[in-house]
Amino acid sequence: MKKLGLLIPILAMMGGAAAADTLVLTFNQYATDNLYQMKSAFSDQISQIDISWDKSLKSFSFFADADYSYLRNTSRLSDLRFNGGADYLYSLGQKTALYFSLEGGAALYRSEYKDFNHSTLRAVAAMKTYLAPTSILKVNAQTEYRSYSLSLFDFVSQTVWASLDKYFETRTTLKADLGWGYKYYPHPVVLTDAAAAGPSPTATPVSGSSGYGNSGAPGKGPGWGGQSGRGSLFYSGTAQTGMGIQIASVSGIIAQGIGDSIGLRIAGARQWRLSGGSPFTSIEEYYMVDNPTYDNFSWTGYALSGQLTAEIPWDIELKLGYTKAEKEFPGIESWNLDGTDLGIRRQDRRSQLDLRIEKNFSRLSLFLTYTYIKNTSNDPLFGWSGYNLSGGLSWNLFFGQSQ
Repeated sequence: MKKLGLLIPILAMMGGAAAADTLVLTFNQYATDNLYQMKSAFSDQISQIDISWDKSLKSFSFFADADYSYLRNTSRLSDLRFNGGADYLYSLGQKTALYFSLEGGAALYRSEYKDFNHSTLRAVAAMKTYLAPTSILKVNAQTEYRSYSLSLFDFVSQTVWASLDKYFETRTTLKADLGWGYKYYPHPVVLTDAAAAGPSPTATPVSGSSGYGNSGAPGKGPGWGGQSGRGSLFYSGTAQTGMGIQIASVSGIIAQGIGDSIGLRIAGARQWRLSGGSPFTSIEEYYMVDNPTYDNFSWTGYALSGQLTAEIPWDIELKLGYTKAEKEFPGIESWNLDGTDLGIRRQDRRSQLDLRIEKNFSRLSLFLTYTYIKNTSNDPLFGWSGYNLSGGLSWNLFFGQSQ
């Protein structure tokens, strides 16, 4: 609650500045029966308040955002985040535009998870051009640097992706994407024999430590994952030279409009690891909590999805979707619940059903979503099923001449 008290005056100052252009207030409430997305389910509720401000000055714009997330049963994972920056849009004739942005931010957790505290610097350059009246080419490059309280998590990443959109008179849209990324960890560690022998299946976080001690140096101790976790982030060793992982991806979308109120979309994606690996011995994915061991660089595999969008009475938008995904985690071994190394690389298969209802007014948007997930894995700890329920509202306030 102390962090929430710190957020209030910041929001007030941003609200005063927002008289120049646009202010968006958002409140979301989430509920899940499996916060850590593991075999032993641990339910929680997350309340999130967010305020964002945007000021446009012709081709330039400035933006800022602050949000606070509070977890009812796992309050030590509550966090406060700030982001701000500027962007620039430059037109090259009537068919091409260039976009540039520079953004900085920070995230603060409570003392038990202070190793997750980090600051971020991100730069983006993009181009959009019309190849024909119904064809659009987009190219985007992003560089990101993130510095954590625990230097093991520090990274620099570079991603580049290009997309081609094609529109037809039949209300059919085709989209193809190609992506490449490289993530570099400047401060990984070498495991000692004791640490490499495997994690304890019963380790849990303790006050003041996230598994590395208060000094921030790697050392034997409990890992993350709460009451459900394996304590798998055991590191005991000495620093080595940096290491990185390189990936490539391809994806595509086919979308079809049917009448004035129905849309269908089918999408697929495939991702490969080209070289390198992750410095972690385990990958853990949390619900609505940023975990530095898990992101798009953590896995290879594919995903297929379909979605039906319908406009129902009272101008309510209904979305029903289903996703099937298979992921392999390079360099991550599967373990039995008793801590025995199974000698195989971890693989997960996930089925996900999504339902979303949204109602938009002139300045207010309301939404309600329900998600059911079934995850099977050759690592018994990560075989689970559960639901996520969320709802919220977004209030848009416009000031000045630009809306």
